[in-house]
Amino acid sequence: RANPQWNDLAEGQEALAIFQGPHAYISPSWYTVAPSVPTWNYAIVHAYGRPRIVSDPTELHAMLARLVDTHESGFAEPWRMDLPADYMERMMRGVVGFELEITRLEGKAKLSQNRSAEDRAGVVAALAPSADPLAAAVAGMMEREDT
Repeated sequence: RANPQWNDLAEGQEALAIFQGPHAYISPSWYTVAPSVPTWNYAIVHAYGRPRIVSDPTELHAMLARLVDTHESGFAEPWRMDLPADYMERMMRGVVGFELEITRLEGKAKLSQNRSAEDRAGVVAALAPSADPLAAAVAGMMEREDT
């Protein structure tokens, strides 16, 4: 609650949530055509909607439990929210839960669509073996786009 931005959500006006997907720098050295310049490939979604503040403690607790379970599920020893009730209540006082009733979605994927098949293949070949998981994910998206 220390962050004043949540107060804007309480007014019920349209809000925007931005979901950044994979993205990667694209070197012109991966193209067959010269001259070329560097660029950036990416995927993104803008979700517009009306926010609803979750003020009911039981609903907020359930929301937090789902969030924790989602993010802890991949760990060998997932942490559980089995905290003392008084401690959990104190911690939850600092949390503002909200839901966004989505009214409109806008997505964009810039994946070298303007380039030739050869240039796209060069980009995929450079990104796919990358140690950067976001770069490898961009390569995967480009491959799926081409099939």
